[in-house]
Amino acid sequence: MVDEDVPLITEGIVLEYSRKTLDSPIHFLGVEDLWRFKPGKMLGERPGVSEPAAIWDKFYNVIDDIQCIPYGRRVGVSYHGGAPEGYSTYFVGAEVEADIANSPDNRFARWVLPSRAYIVCQYEAENFSGLIASLGKMMKFTRYWLKEHGLRADGFFPEVYYNNLPKADHAYMEMWIPFKERENNK
Repeated sequence: MVDEDVPLITEGIVLEYSRKTLDSPIHFLGVEDLWRFKPGKMLGERPGVSEPAAIWDKFYNVIDDIQCIPYGRRVGVSYHGGAPEGYSTYFVGAEVEADIANSPDNRFARWVLPSRAYIVCQYEAENFSGLIASLGKMMKFTRYWLKEHGLRADGFFPEVYYNNLPKADHAYMEMWIPFKERENNK
C-alpha cells in the first residue's frame, strides 16, 4: 500500500494521495442532471452510453455563456442532491468568482467545493482517453486506499480538471475526496 505523497504506478496509471485543506471554497457554475446509479460498477466499467459524458456535452454547449475564470478549473461531481432512489445527481461546471456564483442569474446550476480537509488523489494516464477509461480502476484503488488508512469518503467525489477544458489532450486530474475517520478502523 502506497503512503501519502508517494507516487504509485499501476496498470498504466499514476496515482498519488495527499491530504490538503481547502481554506476558501471554490465556486462553479454549469449544468446538472440525473444519472442512473448502478451499484457494483464504477464509471469506466459500464458498457453503453455514459450518462455523465452526456452531461459534459451539455456543459460544452453552454460554456461560452459562463463568466468563468480564464484557465480556471473544471469539475465533474456526483452526489445525491435531490436525486430519487437509484439515481445520482451529476454536476459539470467551470470555476467562477464568488460574486458571479452568487449572482441572481438562474440559467446555470451552482456547486461549491467547500472549505475543509480532503484526500486529494492526483491521477495521471498516458492520454486523456486513457485517463477517463481507467477512472473505474482509480476509484476502486482509492476506496481500498481510504479503507487501509482508516478513512471513509464523506458524500461526494469531485473530479477536478486543470489546464482549461478536459477535452484538451492532457492526462491529469485530481479527485478531491472529503473524508471521515472510520470508527474503530473498520
